[in-house]
Amino acid sequence: MKKIIAFLLNEYRNMLSTKLKQKNQRNKNDFLVKDDFNWKEYHRIYGKQLSELSEIHTQILKNGDYVFKNKELALNHDILPLHPNHRLVYETLLQLSPNSVIEVGCGWGDHLYNMKLLCPEIKLSGIDLSDKQISNLRKRHPELRADIKQLDITLPYPFSYPIHDIAFTQAVIMHLKVGNSHLIALSNMFRYATKQLLLMENWTAHDFLDDIKFLFSKNMIPWKNIYFYYRVSIEFNKPHLMIISSVPLKKYPVLTDYSILRD
Repeated sequence: MKKIIAFLLNEYRNMLSTKLKQKNQRNKNDFLVKDDFNWKEYHRIYGKQLSELSEIHTQILKNGDYVFKNKELALNHDILPLHPNHRLVYETLLQLSPNSVIEVGCGWGDHLYNMKLLCPEIKLSGIDLSDKQISNLRKRHPELRADIKQLDITLPYPFSYPIHDIAFTQAVIMHLKVGNSHLIALSNMFRYATKQLLLMENWTAHDFLDDIKFLFSKNMIPWKNIYFYYRVSIEFNKPHLMIISSVPLKKYPVLTDYSILRD
């Protein structure tokens, strides 16, 4: 089994290597570049990040803290606000009204927990590379009703895995820097979802728009059609979230110029 996985991964990387050469953004030593973190120890860094964030933002919602009204998710109680990135992701998911959602890189589970609180009827799943992250998720949210699995998004897609309406990330793909790993991760995400992808990333880490267009042109995305949109963060007053859809969405501005996300 390991030999088969290694062979498939090698074939997948060979197909995508042309992309990196065409972009001419990396040199021959690119495959020696490391990801932003040592994933075996990332749970320690992640815990520290959550601790620091808790001083200025609410991380785990309670009933009534936020209300979704007139297509907007607004603060309703006298608490620290959600991080603007998190609020925008939740609001967009609620606007799209999916039946099922998967978070890629679910960490300690706060986003899944908050979405279940905001929309109890939604079917939620989450995957994470780290079994330690998942262990901390189960400790932090022992009653969370979601399908949680340990899975490496940069390995070939497991065809037995369930499909969802929407897949989303919150600061995940931007940390993948080894070889073609971020391209494989993106391609896999389109196999997890049939309707939309929501990406909340550092837009300078990769050219996500160009990368996804390349994958689609090479039939590495199993959608018949693809449309690109963005949402503006009211807190930052600038485009901040990328929406990729298999169907046209009239309510969001079309993304044609990637630089508006980078600026």
